[in-house]
Amino acid sequence: MTVRQVTMPIHDNAANVGVQAESVHGDITVYFLPPGAGPEEKLRVGVNYLNGGMPSKAGELIYDVLMSGHTSSEAWFHWLLAVISGRTLRQLSEEDIAKLSAARSRLPLHRQDIWADGLRVISRLLDALGSQQAELRQLVRKELAGLDPLLREKIVRHLQLFLSGPVEDEMWTVSVAEARNAQRANGRSERVWRFFYPAPANPRARKPVPAATTGWDVALAVVATAVAATAAGWLCWVILTSGRVVPTVALLLSIGAGYLCAVHGAAWRFNVERRRAKDAMHRLPQQRKAAPSGGFANRVDRLFKQYAGRYVPDRVDRSEWLNVTAGIRRHLRDEIVEAYRETRVSDKEIAWLIRHRVGDLKTRWTNGTLWAYRKQLRTPIRTRALVVLSGLVAAACWLLVIATAVPQKPLTAIAATVVLLVAAWPALRGWSRIVLEARRSAADQAEYDQRMADSWAAHERWTRKLDSKPEDAEMAAWLDCDCRLLIDKAMAHYKLCPTDVIAYAVIEAPAKPYMKRGRVRNGPWRYGRYELLVFLLTPDGVRQMSAQLDFEQATFHNLRRANYRFEAVAAVRVAESDKHARTFELALVNGELTAVNVTEASTDKLQEGESPLTLSAAALDASGLTTTLHVLEGVAAEGKEWIQRERQRGRKREEGFISAIRDLLD
Repeated sequence: MTVRQVTMPIHDNAANVGVQAESVHGDITVYFLPPGAGPEEKLRVGVNYLNGGMPSKAGELIYDVLMSGHTSSEAWFHWLLAVISGRTLRQLSEEDIAKLSAARSRLPLHRQDIWADGLRVISRLLDALGSQQAELRQLVRKELAGLDPLLREKIVRHLQLFLSGPVEDEMWTVSVAEARNAQRANGRSERVWRFFYPAPANPRARKPVPAATTGWDVALAVVATAVAATAAGWLCWVILTSGRVVPTVALLLSIGAGYLCAVHGAAWRFNVERRRAKDAMHRLPQQRKAAPSGGFANRVDRLFKQYAGRYVPDRVDRSEWLNVTAGIRRHLRDEIVEAYRETRVSDKEIAWLIRHRVGDLKTRWTNGTLWAYRKQLRTPIRTRALVVLSGLVAAACWLLVIATAVPQKPLTAIAATVVLLVAAWPALRGWSRIVLEARRSAADQAEYDQRMADSWAAHERWTRKLDSKPEDAEMAAWLDCDCRLLIDKAMAHYKLCPTDVIAYAVIEAPAKPYMKRGRVRNGPWRYGRYELLVFLLTPDGVRQMSAQLDFEQATFHNLRRANYRFEAVAAVRVAESDKHARTFELALVNGELTAVNVTEASTDKLQEGESPLTLSAAALDASGLTTTLHVLEGVAAEGKEWIQRERQRGRKREEGFISAIRDLLD
């Protein structure tokens, strides 16, 4: 029987299948160590790594802190946990034991603080290794119960695999109780989803187009107006000097009628053009070429379709809602694509804005204001009648003025009339365009300001909602509780107690499709769904249980069990791609194969300053794969004899380690 740990190419192109929510929190730096960081900063980051389920990196950083002379009891406590966490006694290296032996004279046991209390409890636990004394076991339980809750949780969490013998049963009872209490603590079900969403990008909207009139347009209108006014003034002078009353009254009446026609006519035309533009936004667009698949515009398209399908108004046919709002949704989509295309903002960072836009669309549909602009821009009949009537009156009055002036000054009156008609048209057209553009620009600016105010309010609401997102350490602690409870479920099903289990291992892998994933800078990916595999090694063989974990709801689904003798294990393999994605495979002699994608490509979604190798190591550390391989490779290589041989190989190392620890702590 052979065991093989091989490296083979695997495909990374399916890494993001099923992802709907994804974020890399680059603004969170719990695992970021700035250049030239001092001991306090290194200790803080090291503790963060330990709390995040990455003890190997934690041990390296905290050991550097200790060797630099920063020998606080807090540093010793966390370093000791980092060395032991997730490992059995037999997995400790010679280097680990050598470090412990060299450091034994440096522990400040004389200090009276909670961290020294924690170290003394660890010492008592080590004293209880292999002991059958009930009094000692009760003392361990009592001292654990009296410890600060934070330290007790840390010890219980990180020493699960380390302890054996009767003390293991005591520790496991405490560990499971702690896991049940902490599994849903701190509002897990209400907060987990927030971890998978990035900080919202600042809102943007299509900026209003400035008034299209230029200085040349104004100059042309002024010149045309001056020429027309000169011609009209000469005709008025002829009428006034004639001394005739009716033409003079008609002249004065034309001025008032012309003013009313111009003012209300401009408002009427503005309403017509404004409504036409609004209607164009709501009109179903002509068939256009679809945005390139995978591009920013295509992803924005998908989000609009997703939220439009989700936010269907009550008691409204879905197809009607989608068809009627297709035009305005296309307009909103084009606006967002245009506003963010040249930025480095991802579609996930503006999903809140798309959701807000579609939600606002639903609200306006529900309260009947989606087409309210039509009523607002409808010119009253009275106003339209006034424009028509005043225009007719002005025209009639000017005809009377011209008819009166021509007989008195035939040549000059005709010339003035021609000049007036020629100049009046560009003057009216020019001033109409200037006034309408000014009003259009002002209206666009008002709508833009209102839209941005609404968007900033929505941004603030979403930001406040995400403020309570869990920290990475909380995510790791909840996942650890889930693993402990699944192990306990497996033990209960197989009617085993911890002392019946020679060794156990857990693999935490993403379950496809996991729909949501997120991580902090330099941290491992956390997922919305996990595939958990538990291996229990007993004298009679391997007991395996796997389950899919809904991480947000903390529930297990699709439980599967398998039992096989040690001799049934044919091979254990790990396939690693060039991008550091890893797949675990367990093959049985009957041909059954258990394959799990344990870690994804570490080159995906890199932030500035991140290293693929560092991310790969963090993901491997957090996955539980190393411990699993240590256990199963030995079984595959040696079968049942591995148990006895491993005990023989490890006995001397255990004695040396325990001696080193006791010298260090006693």
